[in-house]
Amino acid sequence: MELQGSKWVVENYGTEHLTIEAIETKQTVYMFNCTGTTLEIKGKLNGVAIDNCKKCGVVFDSLVAQCEIVNCKSVQVQARETVPAIQIDRTDGAQVFLSEAARDSTQITTAKASEVNISYPYETLNPEDDNFVEQPIPEQFQTVVRNGKLVTTVLEHSS
Repeated sequence: MELQGSKWVVENYGTEHLTIEAIETKQTVYMFNCTGTTLEIKGKLNGVAIDNCKKCGVVFDSLVAQCEIVNCKSVQVQARETVPAIQIDRTDGAQVFLSEAARDSTQITTAKASEVNISYPYETLNPEDDNFVEQPIPEQFQTVVRNGKLVTTVLEHSS
């Protein structure tokens, strides 16, 4: 793990717990080809990219731009504070945990992704409660042509 200019490069790690102290908001983290690694990022930084990782977890405080997950299997990402956007591409199995601050403001974009779940706190009558709800990102859609335009809806299965 090393800082190259303003980019932290984390490559080819195994089952280790790593910590990065981000001291400038222009810094980014690029995590590549790791398996079973847990990465904790303290402080506010520009962005995080997780590429070709398996069974990894990334926890960060706050991002200025986005968290990108690409070509991964079974990864977990947790935002302790804010993250404007999360992009998930060509990934099988992603668990995203949003903080209360990020819950209503984070845009999540997926492409060629499966088994993506988003967990976030929900309000209860007791502010001491630590309740999270977990919801899947839809994977099946139905598209029809209506009045010369494509109309796509989430395919829901009745139980």
